[in-house]
Amino acid sequence: MSDTIYGRNAVTEAFDAGLDIEKVFVLSSIHGDFEIQIRNLCKEANVPLAKVPEVKLNELSKFKVHQGVVALISPIKYHNFKDVIASAFKAEKSPLVLVIDGVTDVRNIGAIARSAYFFGADAIIIAGNFAGRISEDTVKTSAGAILRIPVCRVNSLLTLVSDLQSLGLKVVATSLKDAIEPEQSDMKEPLAIILGAEDKGLHYKVLEIVDEVIKIPAVTDFDSLNVSVAAGIFLYESAKQRSN
Repeated sequence: MSDTIYGRNAVTEAFDAGLDIEKVFVLSSIHGDFEIQIRNLCKEANVPLAKVPEVKLNELSKFKVHQGVVALISPIKYHNFKDVIASAFKAEKSPLVLVIDGVTDVRNIGAIARSAYFFGADAIIIAGNFAGRISEDTVKTSAGAILRIPVCRVNSLLTLVSDLQSLGLKVVATSLKDAIEPEQSDMKEPLAIILGAEDKGLHYKVLEIVDEVIKIPAVTDFDSLNVSVAAGIFLYESAKQRSN
């Protein structure tokens, strides 16, 4: 479902045309005006940018003339999270958004999208430049749900937290320690739930500025749950509270 474009004019024209670009790869040795231009285009559109060796670009372009840049067209359309939240409020709903930070496994993203759609979340927001690429595998793992739920992207998680709070959402983050349990949190009010990658979790600065920190209590001393399973548990608790 995703497509590949390569060459400097083709990639910049894709940005000008407003195409949903999943990720851009540039040659690590590129400097100068074009490098600045493509970096600014990616920043403005919240598109992840990776500097890679030529062998990677050759692989992506199938050894066509790429001029040091390759872009992947997304199989989904990205949305503006502020527009999605505004629409939820306009429909007299209590917005519910799920934020994932640094999750790189496309199957996890697909599984999260499936749970988010099932439990009625209004959007998924993907934060960070290194988040996993939405691909055909993501769509397949989500059973098509990722095509039905709005997906948004942001560069800075810290800025996102502030923006969500200013829009009237309570922002909660997940952690393994010093946290309340899900049923102790009021999940009926406008809510954003932030989950980090299993290996790194969330940055301590994020945990300092959110409204609440929540953990899933463990019966054993096993390290942690898969992030998609954790997402399902938090979404279920929110849906249960909202149905009551």
